[in-house]
Amino acid sequence: MLPPTPSTDDSDAAMHLSNPRVLVVVEKGAHVNIIEDFPASPENQNDSYWSNAAFEAVIGQGAKLTHSYIQTQSFRAAHIKWTSIRQEASSTYELTEVSTGGKLGRHNLHIQQLGPDTVTELSTLHLSVADQTQDLHSTLVLDHPRGYSRQLHKCIVTHSQGQAVFDGNIKVNRYAQQTDAGQLTRTLLLEPRATVNVKPNLQIVADDVKCSHGAAISDLEESQLLYFQARGIDIETARRVLVFAFGSEVIDKFPYSSSRDRVRSQIKNLLDPSSN
Repeated sequence: MLPPTPSTDDSDAAMHLSNPRVLVVVEKGAHVNIIEDFPASPENQNDSYWSNAAFEAVIGQGAKLTHSYIQTQSFRAAHIKWTSIRQEASSTYELTEVSTGGKLGRHNLHIQQLGPDTVTELSTLHLSVADQTQDLHSTLVLDHPRGYSRQLHKCIVTHSQGQAVFDGNIKVNRYAQQTDAGQLTRTLLLEPRATVNVKPNLQIVADDVKCSHGAAISDLEESQLLYFQARGIDIETARRVLVFAFGSEVIDKFPYSSSRDRVRSQIKNLLDPSSN
């Protein structure tokens, strides 16, 4: 999905807006792979526009939806993304997300499990290399027995004016007995004034569950850097390797090698512009 085409009239100062909407219905027992891609084309890398996208899916009984979402828009753009998922019994939803673009990048994610034995797996990586804000607000509602969910959120902020936000909510309601739900957010802050706001939130009403959540925020560990230096690798190279490895756990979850290779190349270029 490409950003709106900018006007050729220089006197037109209006911001362009696009509102793409995707609706997916996965029938009972089906398996669907979907890739959502929001790139910035070379001619509008520095354009200002607003992308206001919506993705809705209903996943039938025993069906599976594998959802890849890649956002690499202009650093002057606003990218607001809405994702709404409804899962029937014994269905599976897998989301892999990498977001590196936008002056403001925000993903509003809402998932509801509507039957027992339902699986939800969410893996996201946000990268802020300029005065960007990368923001994820997610809600997962489990209402039925034997639900399973895993949420892994990673963020890297390499700019002193960069920001990251994570507001993750998992609700395990009264009838969601024998639920297994896990949530983890980890952030690398690589500049002294870089900021992150994280709020992992696990609300449990059921009494027979196995649930966990956690958050970690740090710079790279000195012991890891010393390990590389002891083997003759300079500190800048060591830092690049460790930062890239931090995000690889999410990148490796893309189901297609073409997506993995393109995202790896994009992130390497952002982390080390001199390599271009």
